[in-house]
Amino acid sequence: MSVKGNYQSTRSELSETEKKIVDYVMAHSQAVLTMSVHDLAKAAGTSPASVSRAARRLQFSGYNELKMQLAADLKGDTNQSDDQEIQKNATLTTIKQKLLIDANQSLRETVDQINEANVDTIINLIHQSDRLLVFGVGASYLAAQNIAQKWGRLGYPDVEQTLCWFISNSGESPEVVLAAKLAKKAGLQVIVTTKLGKNSLTKYADVSIQTSQPMEARNRFAATQSLHTQFMLIDILYYAYVSRYYDAAKIATDQSKAAVTAYREFLRNGFK
Repeated sequence: MSVKGNYQSTRSELSETEKKIVDYVMAHSQAVLTMSVHDLAKAAGTSPASVSRAARRLQFSGYNELKMQLAADLKGDTNQSDDQEIQKNATLTTIKQKLLIDANQSLRETVDQINEANVDTIINLIHQSDRLLVFGVGASYLAAQNIAQKWGRLGYPDVEQTLCWFISNSGESPEVVLAAKLAKKAGLQVIVTTKLGKNSLTKYADVSIQTSQPMEARNRFAATQSLHTQFMLIDILYYAYVSRYYDAAKIATDQSKAAVTAYREFLRNGFK
C-alpha cells in the first residue's frame, strides 16, 4: 500500500508530532529518499525515535521500509491524481480516465494490505458455521448482498445468527456498530469489514478484513471507490474459499445452476 494511502487511512490515529513528520515526507518525497532517519528528524524538527514510531504507525516495519515504498510510489505516480472531484460539464473522456485511475489505485492498495492470516481465519470461520448473517446499511448493504449471493450459491443461508459479518466503510455506522455489539454480547463470532484503521466497529471483531482508505471526493455523489474496494475484498475471500473447498463448491454451484435452469424452463412453458 502507498505511503499516501496509509497516511490517509491512519491520519486520525497519529499524534501531532507524527503528522508533522509524515507531512514533511509527503511534501519532500524525493529528498527524503536520500535522508537518514537522523536527517529527517532534524529537517522535521523531531527526534529519530519519533520518525521510527511514525513509520510503524503507518504500518511499515521501520523507516527503511517506508522509504522503499515511497520510492515505489514515486516511480508509479505518473498516473495518479489528487483531484477526486467530478467537475461540472466534465467530458466523458475525463470522467472515464479519473474513475479508472482512482479505481486502480484504491484496488491496488486494498490488495497490497490484505493479511493472509486474517483471510485464513475468515475462511475457517465460514466453513465451520451452519449459518451466515450479513449486515450492512447504505452503500454497504450492496456489499452485504454480494456476500449473501456468493455464499448462498454454496449452500450457506444468511438468515440465522451463527456467524455474523458486519460491513461499514467508516466503521462508525451506528446501526452496524450496535448490531455488532449485540452479536458479541450474545456470544456470536463476528467478522467486520471496514476501511483501514481503528474505529468503533473493529472493537467488536473477532477478525477484521479491511480495505484501503477510499479516495472519495469532498462532494461524494456516490460511494464509488468504497464499493470498488469492498467488492474486490469480497471476491478475493470468495475465490480463496472456493479454491480451498473446490470440489464441494463445484457441486454446490452446479446444483444451483441446474435449479435456475429448471426454474427458467418452467417459466418458459407457462407454468404447465
